[in-house]
Amino acid sequence: MTNKRKRNNSESKLTFHKLDWLEYLTIGLALWFMFYPHPYKILFTILLIIPIFGIILNGINGRPSIASLVEITKENNKSKKYDVADFIDVAAWIILLRVILDYEFENFYSLIIPGILGFIIIIILLLTTHKIIEKTNKNKTWIYLSLTFNIFIYSFAGVYGINCIYDDSDPKVYDVKVLDKSISKGRRSTTYNLKIQPWGHHYDSENISVSKEQFDETFVGETVKIDLKQGLFNIPWYYVE
Repeated sequence: MTNKRKRNNSESKLTFHKLDWLEYLTIGLALWFMFYPHPYKILFTILLIIPIFGIILNGINGRPSIASLVEITKENNKSKKYDVADFIDVAAWIILLRVILDYEFENFYSLIIPGILGFIIIIILLLTTHKIIEKTNKNKTWIYLSLTFNIFIYSFAGVYGINCIYDDSDPKVYDVKVLDKSISKGRRSTTYNLKIQPWGHHYDSENISVSKEQFDETFVGETVKIDLKQGLFNIPWYYVE
């Protein structure tokens, strides 16, 4: 029994020894992309590729167990902590936060099918390069759930980011009046919002996030231009010029 536990613990920590350099790289690039996103497209592309590269690199030697992508530790109060490899979860969450800050959805439902397709592709890649967890691993349910959840976030955020960042369609421009301005402060970020009048298919006034520079340069009562774009995957999105 003791040997099995030792084997499971060693297996779960495999990624964190073999690919720790990739995790450090991911964390560094993620911080760069979050707080100083320049060059934007290059940083996004690298962070988008890293989880796929990491999954392939981890599975290149004999298809290890999926558990090798999740580290399991016990806290002092006997509770367990499931830590997905940082080259997956850090990249996923930073891409999600960045696209939420930078791009506005025109229609959320148009993201569902492309996002699910992206999720299925990553799951197929994972199952192709890794083995399923053995039945003797008592933590397999939580390992699957934690890893699947982070891949889900990565897939939807990545698809939406690609849709907007690589969109070369011509925008449809709307002249919209600014009704109010506000600043939302969180623990780690500040959001600058313009409240704009109804436009296009938006029948109610709404807040749209903008950069600090746009916020400072725009006054209540002014007219701003809203650019509505089709999206690379036909997921409409918009922004303030």
